[in-house]
Amino acid sequence: MDKEVIKRINKYTFILLPLIALLSYLIWQNKVVTVNVFLGGFISWLSLRELSWAVKKFFGTPVFQIAVIGLSYLKLGAIFLFLWFIAAHGWFSVKGLLIGFLVILVVSLREAYLHARRQQI
Repeated sequence: MDKEVIKRINKYTFILLPLIALLSYLIWQNKVVTVNVFLGGFISWLSLRELSWAVKKFFGTPVFQIAVIGLSYLKLGAIFLFLWFIAAHGWFSVKGLLIGFLVILVVSLREAYLHARRQQI
């Protein structure tokens, strides 16, 4: 992706994620859900950044698929361990995590669509 698209995703992420977290607190009156909205968004944002970095770094090299697959497994393992840790301490909310993931997904899809329209792809 273009650097401009990544900057726009970052900007909208840092604007929308706190607003959605505040809205989730006002709706459910639960701090765990609010924290999980942030965590879900942060995990999704880091995954997007890691994927963007991996594609930029390894695209066109013979080890492209192996490197991206290996990094994906490491990323999934780290996410699993982190989620297991917060679940073991009672700080886990599926609803909050999914909302956080969804915010970043919608922002990135919107920006990718707008970029594709500007490029006339």
